[in-house]
Amino acid sequence: MSTWNRVVQLWRIVSSWCARTWNSIRPGPEAKRGAVWGTLVAALAAVVTATLTLHSGFGYLFDLAFSALVAALGIPLIMLLIALLMTIARHLPRMATGMIIGSCTLVMLISGGPQVGIAMAVAIGLSMGILGATIATLVTGAFSRASTAKRIVTVSLAVLSLAANVFLVWFLGSDGSTDKLISWKPPSMPEKLVAPNPSATGPYSFKLLFYGVGNDIRRPEYGKSVAIKTHTIDTSLFFKDFKGWKRWIRRKYWGFDIDKLPLNGRVWYPEGPGPFPLVLIVHGNHNMSEFSDPGYAYLGELLASRGFILASIDENFLNSGLFHDPPKQQAVRGLMLLEHLELFKAWNRSAGNPFQGKVDMTRIALMGHSRGGEAVATAALFNRLKYDPDDANIRFAYGFDIKSVIAIAPVDGQYKPAGRLRWIEDVNYLTLQGAYDADVSSFNGSRQWDHVLYTKPGRWFKAEIYAYNANHGQFNTVWGRSDAGSGPGGWLLNLKPLMPGDQQRRISKTYITAFLEATLNNRNEYIPLFEDWRVGRDWLPNTLFINRYQDSSYIPIAGYQEDADLTTATAPGATISANNLTVWREAPIPWRRGNREYNGVFLGWNRTKGGPIADYTISFPPTRASALQISVAALDEDAPLPDGKKPGDKEKKIKKDREAPDFTIELISDGNTIASAPMSRFNAVPPPFKEKFTKLPFEDFRYEKDWEPVFQTVRMPYSAPQITKVRLKFDKTPAGVICISGIGFESTPPPDPHR
Repeated sequence: MSTWNRVVQLWRIVSSWCARTWNSIRPGPEAKRGAVWGTLVAALAAVVTATLTLHSGFGYLFDLAFSALVAALGIPLIMLLIALLMTIARHLPRMATGMIIGSCTLVMLISGGPQVGIAMAVAIGLSMGILGATIATLVTGAFSRASTAKRIVTVSLAVLSLAANVFLVWFLGSDGSTDKLISWKPPSMPEKLVAPNPSATGPYSFKLLFYGVGNDIRRPEYGKSVAIKTHTIDTSLFFKDFKGWKRWIRRKYWGFDIDKLPLNGRVWYPEGPGPFPLVLIVHGNHNMSEFSDPGYAYLGELLASRGFILASIDENFLNSGLFHDPPKQQAVRGLMLLEHLELFKAWNRSAGNPFQGKVDMTRIALMGHSRGGEAVATAALFNRLKYDPDDANIRFAYGFDIKSVIAIAPVDGQYKPAGRLRWIEDVNYLTLQGAYDADVSSFNGSRQWDHVLYTKPGRWFKAEIYAYNANHGQFNTVWGRSDAGSGPGGWLLNLKPLMPGDQQRRISKTYITAFLEATLNNRNEYIPLFEDWRVGRDWLPNTLFINRYQDSSYIPIAGYQEDADLTTATAPGATISANNLTVWREAPIPWRRGNREYNGVFLGWNRTKGGPIADYTISFPPTRASALQISVAALDEDAPLPDGKKPGDKEKKIKKDREAPDFTIELISDGNTIASAPMSRFNAVPPPFKEKFTKLPFEDFRYEKDWEPVFQTVRMPYSAPQITKVRLKFDKTPAGVICISGIGFESTPPPDPHR
């Protein structure tokens, strides 16, 4: 017999065996009906979930009716489509398959769309469908008539599908894990800051009032009972393309259109004659029917008790909802803040007004969260412009004395004035970010930090704070722990690493109050908190922080933006040289996804097999200053060996945590080393903070990397008359890769004429 004939005969034997086996275990009609009922139960659960999490604003009955309508129309339509396809492929059960796929499609849509939804639909659809099929087989007479093989398969599948459903319920209901949390701690701590706790309640009693147009149909506090009635703002020039059913349904929901946006706010203000500094805070994007402006009451009460007026601004009507975002609303968010400042300006001069004479319009701060964090920077930009950058038909005439801007987990780049990233000038700037922010997962505020300029004399400063174990939503008491909402998308988030909400709000209370005290009330004793978080550790929750700081006395030596030449620097006449580095390049600083569109220098060294010490030297004309500043971030990369090869396991010294980088800083004057010390003497640069945002084994679909570079400012004071070189000697840790965003000097701060 030829080889070919043997293959044919073997194939016939295998095919015959497969056919006999399939005939013995093939599901009967009752299994098909059970599979349909199982997936319909999954679809019903999806309808209930959609009802509870839709938050359309029209109430649960509307949400239930809408979800049921989608299911009632969607599943049969998909069933008919699948039935049509199955008519072509007659070997499959048409109606049953159509109903199953229709139910699974609904599960996919409710679970957040194709990226995760397909996997969820397959997992839930298979587990529920098989469970339904096996239950139907077990409870009907078909099981007793089945062959032994079919009984074994049925029982096995029933056990497996039940276990799969139990696992899915547990998996979706669990908080997650702390698998990637790093255990690094700073090796030493500086002396604690001698100053009153900025998050402690102050001496003032305070009141709360509401102001608004007075005809709000959704919120009683902005209805007829408002203490001060306001006017509306026509923003239709910003919404020229906003037409059709989306605009109509918003008008029906809110009771007003884009040409009559209301000026609503809730204000906490201290009792007393004043005048008091004025702070506005604005929320970001959230479901518009779950109102966000009450979520900052904890800041309003604290700041009012310490002598600040805080107004939480209502911009819920610009938020997502009714199945869409209003287009081009980012610029309007900033404009509205300036219109609220106009109100306080008028009230401060109006006899009989509760705020008459109580508002210090020379001490103003703007604060925003998420899209609100971008809005406050936009407001600071519009405040000094005469025209809207995108349409000169819109004129501006504000010119308020805005001293400070605070951005909590802000977006950046959703609105680009004239198509460019936004630069703001002559304001103090603070941005806060949680490392476990699963919404704005990259530190967008750090890019805006890079785009703050100082053009006037005076002591201005900018700072950024990056907090491990903090998320996006817990800075607002309404938004909560889940940065993906209360629906199925939120069930996939890894919440276990998060600190409790009250602890996270200790961060915002501490830093925001200290920043406002320093920039509006001249309380300069709080400035060291922004230079080194460790001095305020008793005021903060037990987690890790990274902070970057720079004031208006900063003299840049190397900023890495000027050209593509690795040997040139920012300061006139400055040059750069290096020896024995295995990584040396200038490139855009990456985020978790994409990059900042802002350059840094990347330096790597590897002496795990011995060899000479690497160094990086900047030479420049003699410069007088009082301190050196370097902003450094550790990278989760392995430095190549000097021969260009990748290090093996022994060279990597693989651990759960990477080693924190350290190196020697040398200050040189006319060829003589006048100061030399390890970087760690002045501040600790931590290894990369690792995060696991979801409970899924893969995260690349949204977050890409489990870390991103975040900069720690290292400040080295000295007393030499002048410096001509700065050298970094990589002699402390055997290998590492770092990114430096800037190197410069800090001079003695000039007097501050604007205070």
